[in-house]
Amino acid sequence: MSRDLLVLIPLALGHLSLFVLIVNVVHALGHRGPTADGLKIALLAGFSIGSGILAWEAWQGGLTMWSWPSLLYGIACLSTGLFFLPLSTILLQLRDQPDGIAGNETSLDLATSLGKKSLVGSGPHGWMLRLPGNDSFTLSKVECELHLPDLPAALDGLSLLHISDVHFSPAYSRRFFDAVFEEAGATPADLVVFTGDLVDSDEAIEWIVPLFSNLRGRLGSYSILGNHDLEHSPALLCRRLEEAGFTDLEGRWATLESGGSILALGGTSFPWGPPLPLADRPGADYKILLSHTPDRFFWAEKHGFDLMLSGHNHGGQIRFPIVGAVFMPSLYSRRFDRGFFRKNRLTLHVSQGIGGKHPVRYGCPPEITRLILRTDPSGSPRTSMTSSTNRLQSSV
Repeated sequence: MSRDLLVLIPLALGHLSLFVLIVNVVHALGHRGPTADGLKIALLAGFSIGSGILAWEAWQGGLTMWSWPSLLYGIACLSTGLFFLPLSTILLQLRDQPDGIAGNETSLDLATSLGKKSLVGSGPHGWMLRLPGNDSFTLSKVECELHLPDLPAALDGLSLLHISDVHFSPAYSRRFFDAVFEEAGATPADLVVFTGDLVDSDEAIEWIVPLFSNLRGRLGSYSILGNHDLEHSPALLCRRLEEAGFTDLEGRWATLESGGSILALGGTSFPWGPPLPLADRPGADYKILLSHTPDRFFWAEKHGFDLMLSGHNHGGQIRFPIVGAVFMPSLYSRRFDRGFFRKNRLTLHVSQGIGGKHPVRYGCPPEITRLILRTDPSGSPRTSMTSSTNRLQSSV
């Protein structure tokens, strides 16, 4: 029996890992509505049927007695469970923080200061917020200095407040978002950027203007939508954000001047929303991309962007010891989960977001992030790919 377990455990682990990988990739393909729902049902059915077939074959005897289709898939599962999953996990754990990034993280326990009951709404999924140990009400305020070799001297000290994935819905009470946006509004910034997933319920659309009106960037406030928003009257959501003082960058460009340097900002929620047209790209000294999904990272690096701000992945929401995040709606699965990434001149920040359609967070609290851009005195260009999922130094 012990010899059988040596095969069955990695076989089952590999089968589950392949299912998770497929789910992650499919959720990043841009499908919406009935198509997306149909794919979810098909994936779950495929996983269930595959589990049944593997269990039946294992019951019948060893691998040498399996039918050849089951044997081929079994070998793939064993390879994943014994090699690919451990290797990918080790590589994720060994990722280094990109050079020139330093900061701190302050944790605010809103459940203690305001009362947990007052923060839980009456809507669907609200019960999840009552689960023991749920970090959804532990707000992290992150502040980082990014030393960037290609940053014009005139932009040294430029600050950005990055907000993403608020997921307004009655699962939370309005009081929770009032507290979050009060903290965000008290954070000084030259630019405020919102990188999508605004609402999960039409009932919460009325919260947009009063909450987002609290956020003001000295040089402006900019926003894009996310995949969840496209199910809730996206044109209306853009109008509400504009009423709150935000400039809509959905598939658009904007330019602004600071200290004599021209800064270009482009935005996109592609593959769900409109792509950013490169033919309309303005001349600028520094280029920032707001992309809901970090999957546009290599595209952005190829086309000369300097800084990219994203959300969408929520850091996985549930992070296990050693393994980290599991479900991640990305073509690259767990690769761009949270934090900072760099390739050549491009630096990416992936926010853990604030809310979630399913508001369960363990080891992955909601966050608001202030980024301060600094000119790197070394001036040396980056030529490698580095990344980090490590949390910054924390203080309470």
